[in-house]
Amino acid sequence: MKINMKFILVFTCLSFMGSSLFSAITPKITPEQEMLLKELPSDQRKAMEDKIKESNKLSEDIEEVFNSRDGLLLERPEFKDEEEEKKYKCEECIYGYDLFRFSPSTFAPANIVPVSFSYILGPGDELTVSYYGANEDSITGFIQRDGTFNLPLLGPVNLVGFTFLEAQEHLKKRIKEELDEMSIAGSVDTEISINLNRLRSITVYVLGEAYKPGSYTLSALSTITNTLFLSGGVNKLGSLRNIQIKREGKLVTTYDLYDLLIKGDTTTDIKLQDGDTIFIPFIKNKVTLGGAFKRPHLYELLDGETLEDAISFAGGFKAEVGFNPEIELSTINRVSNKREISKVVYNENAKNRKILNGDGLNVPEVSGLKPSTIELIGEFKNPGVYSIREGDTVLDIVSKAGGYTNSAFVEGGVFLRKEVAKIEEEGFKRTADNLEELLFNVVQDGSIDVTEFTFLPIITVIKRLREVEPIGRVVMSLDTLDLKTDPYSNFEVRHGDSIYVPKRPSSVSVVGEVLAATSIQFYPEKKVSDYIGAAGGLNSQADRDAIYIIGPDGQAELYKKKFLRNSNIELIPGSTIVVSRDSRPWDAINMAQILTPIFANLAISAASIAAIQ
Repeated sequence: MKINMKFILVFTCLSFMGSSLFSAITPKITPEQEMLLKELPSDQRKAMEDKIKESNKLSEDIEEVFNSRDGLLLERPEFKDEEEEKKYKCEECIYGYDLFRFSPSTFAPANIVPVSFSYILGPGDELTVSYYGANEDSITGFIQRDGTFNLPLLGPVNLVGFTFLEAQEHLKKRIKEELDEMSIAGSVDTEISINLNRLRSITVYVLGEAYKPGSYTLSALSTITNTLFLSGGVNKLGSLRNIQIKREGKLVTTYDLYDLLIKGDTTTDIKLQDGDTIFIPFIKNKVTLGGAFKRPHLYELLDGETLEDAISFAGGFKAEVGFNPEIELSTINRVSNKREISKVVYNENAKNRKILNGDGLNVPEVSGLKPSTIELIGEFKNPGVYSIREGDTVLDIVSKAGGYTNSAFVEGGVFLRKEVAKIEEEGFKRTADNLEELLFNVVQDGSIDVTEFTFLPIITVIKRLREVEPIGRVVMSLDTLDLKTDPYSNFEVRHGDSIYVPKRPSSVSVVGEVLAATSIQFYPEKKVSDYIGAAGGLNSQADRDAIYIIGPDGQAELYKKKFLRNSNIELIPGSTIVVSRDSRPWDAINMAQILTPIFANLAISAASIAAIQ
């Protein structure tokens, strides 16, 4: 028996509303729906009534979620203590299973978000098409089951399979070919605008090891993840990493939820199409990571994955165990069927070792020790946080990281120490206190007419001194040869130190009192004045006699112009030109000599911060 076309259109609209966050439909059947149900044969009425109730209930649940405090996700229950929380946790479940434990069963995309031009139109999408210019008209309606949309003056136009952008171009072409040809010569052409009002619903099947397998009516914007939330996620036996998407009986793609959970990558979370099937197979391989991992847990393992892959799931090791700890590897002997434990030092050779189903990795916890660490950032072969032992030097730590990459700019390396930053901070605050006292004395003396023009800028300097954030840069060479030969450079590292080595630069930075602080492409023939000119030149507050050249290694030199020739300062890529503020306006209150070095120090500090950002 054929279903009335009017009913199909209304139900399509209802299905859409059921997946909209702003729908106000109640789960009860409306009088209009009851009337439409009466038009159906008795053998179809019950099934269609259940579908309508399901759609209406979905809408109500979504609206409830939207009006909740979090807007999308249900709140996690409040636990009295750790013991109560453990009852809700699935200790034997693989990592990622808890993602669905407190998620709403109605997690769905909002249909009010902008629709991309790549959205593919289909039956049930509601459009508004408007003419203006030579012809004026407007129509709102649904794309029919046969794929056509009835246009004023043109009649039915097939739009199924077109992207939103392609549909616009197609209709504009039809208008130009048919309507504009009928227009009087010299008249205004007919233009067109298209608006996508409502999206169609799609039916997707979730099968296999889903928490709630079945068919689901969703928004056409729904992705794999949206649908998994609707089905309650994956059950304890299901795979999180081998979720299969089938279309017309063929495998379209496989979806790995670890891409989302561990990497934050959503590129493989594709939009689904009507009739798609999400099949969740049984989990095949598991590996247990325990001990001094950042996130010890039971993880799902794909065929062929290695020791390095497994450790990356857990976020790596805790800092206190070092970079190359000894791992206790528990595995089942496939011949004797007995579990064997061996010890593996985690190094380059061990990274590619294959991990098998049922394997266990354990790194013993280091107890009673306060970890001492140093952070290596940038162009190291193995950057990261390293544990340090008493007596470890800069060269020792650089060697632990495997040295520098080929693109490393060692000359611009930055060594940071917290104690130095603390000293710098105290120095700035002490200077601010002294400057504040001097200013007070000048005001108290009364011999100088202190105006707002002279007074306010100094207050600004004092404020900046109290707010400036020192970084604690230690000027030194990080070149491996220098570290091997110069004991003053190869000093002992301390807890909290950090080393930053940038990529080889190709620019020179200009900061301070210029019109537009910026980085400029390096050219050997360019002079200091050329780079300042490229930054817009000096501003009205610049001190022409206090321009500094900061080398990539952090050393500062005063730049002077003598006899129209630059001083012998070599500019190299990675250098920073710092223009200090002029202190002469404060000559009247005898503060110029005091402020000059302060301005220079503030400018150089700003340059150091810029170098590592």
